[in-house]
Amino acid sequence: MNSSSPSTSNRRMRPPTPDGGLRHVPMQARSRERLRRVLDAADEVLAREGAAAFTTNRIAAAAGVPVGSVYHYFPDKAAVIEALAVAHWSDLADLVAAAADEDERSPLADPAGNVIDTLAAGFRSRPGFLALWYGGLRTEAVRNATRPIRTSVGASVERLLAVHWPHADPGRRETVARMLVITGDGLLREAFRHAPEGDPVLLAESRAMLDAYAMRRLGERER
Repeated sequence: MNSSSPSTSNRRMRPPTPDGGLRHVPMQARSRERLRRVLDAADEVLAREGAAAFTTNRIAAAAGVPVGSVYHYFPDKAAVIEALAVAHWSDLADLVAAAADEDERSPLADPAGNVIDTLAAGFRSRPGFLALWYGGLRTEAVRNATRPIRTSVGASVERLLAVHWPHADPGRRETVARMLVITGDGLLREAFRHAPEGDPVLLAESRAMLDAYAMRRLGERER
């Protein structure tokens, strides 16, 4: 990402949970706010300046704190990256869960496409996430840290499938949900690899592919 990327200043990053790799867990409101300032600044650096500029010194300068404050909370840059990735994926998982809630209230015409559209919109509004995910910072440790959250996305997708295929075998629905998440993850990565807004052709084909797969394995939608 470059300086033309949209600002993320209106979004506050989620602080890590106590078991989220922090060196010191902030107990007071003032300390928690300083931690959020560090994370917000880190995300802003990624969004505006890209992965190459992502250093603890640059994060501290952007946050307006001494670099020692960054190291007070995080042992190294990798821990900051992991915290950002977990925060972004937690937000994205919440978006898919909200889509599942909506679908349960009023079934959607294209549930798989709706998930793709929901995540694509989430990607577009998170330039810091795109810089992290495609800027060479997505290590195996980051993948491992975010895997449980991405698994929760699968649970939301399974809820969507249960709305539209209520009589399908639950085990098959679970397998189809897992495959949709694995495949959709790869398709979204490709769609956003070189296009910050997402390649519209790839996104359209992704919706068609996932819908066709779901119907091939579960049959025609019942609802």
